[in-house]
Amino acid sequence: MSTSLLTAKTRIALPNSAALIDHAAAFYREHDFEVSCEGDRARISVSVGQIQLSCTETALEVEIAAKSEVDVMQMKSAIISILQQAMPDADLDCRWQGAGKGNGKLPNFCELTVGEITDLSPHMRRLRLHGSDLEAYDSEAIHVRLLIPPRGQENPQWPTLADNGMPVWPSGENTVEQRVYTIRAIDAGAGWIDVDFVMHGDNGPGSAFAMHASPGDVVAMTGPLGTALPDADWMLLAGDETALPAIGRYLAEMPDHVSGHAFIEVGSQSDVISVQTESLIKVTWLFRDDSKAVERRLVQDAIRSVGLP
Repeated sequence: MSTSLLTAKTRIALPNSAALIDHAAAFYREHDFEVSCEGDRARISVSVGQIQLSCTETALEVEIAAKSEVDVMQMKSAIISILQQAMPDADLDCRWQGAGKGNGKLPNFCELTVGEITDLSPHMRRLRLHGSDLEAYDSEAIHVRLLIPPRGQENPQWPTLADNGMPVWPSGENTVEQRVYTIRAIDAGAGWIDVDFVMHGDNGPGSAFAMHASPGDVVAMTGPLGTALPDADWMLLAGDETALPAIGRYLAEMPDHVSGHAFIEVGSQSDVISVQTESLIKVTWLFRDDSKAVERRLVQDAIRSVGLP
């Protein structure tokens, strides 16, 4: 790996570690990352660096290279999490050498407080969340992992980072819920982000947090997550209200020469919200309460109706 990058490595004592390499390689391929395999080795290229896996008869060796300490930390957590999915009962109590120590903090951990609360529609609420050191979140990766503490807890216990690169979560009455959301808008200099929540009562920690939120309430986030939109002159975006924050963010940042379609499925006309774009994308709203929509798959049918360029 390049000496211009920060590196970290670990060795995990495990039999049959070749199967773990196969699992990790398959996972990253499914998510459209570049993977090359040769014998008992795999090299995985992600947006922020590289992961190299190799094995012996008794151990798995992992080496990570990335440009920043935070990137190394995130990649550690990601690869260990993927390996645990393949062997949930295995002891992955590894110790890393090199970069990305993190001092026990999660990568880019940021505590936020609720500010302005805006109801965009009967089923969509926007919270403006205020915090410091948000520059890392002003990027092409538009998703974050929100950490939602128990309701009414003024001084939450936040997760910490273990030596193996995995988060250690508080339990019992201090349990913190985590959900992935989209940064709808951000002003890092002014210290705020906007996050839109689909409202469905207390069904789910995110919706419950947004429904009961008051100015000054505390939440936290880590990230950012996701990849940039592809560089293309024609785009097709489609989804229901859960995808609306991401579609809205993409439309807002789309270059003015890009054409295509955006299909957004919501419950009714009352759920339509303002989406701004300088692009040539045609936005079409699809309504589930339309009597003609019964027995139809609105988004799927809309996609099939489009002639590809």
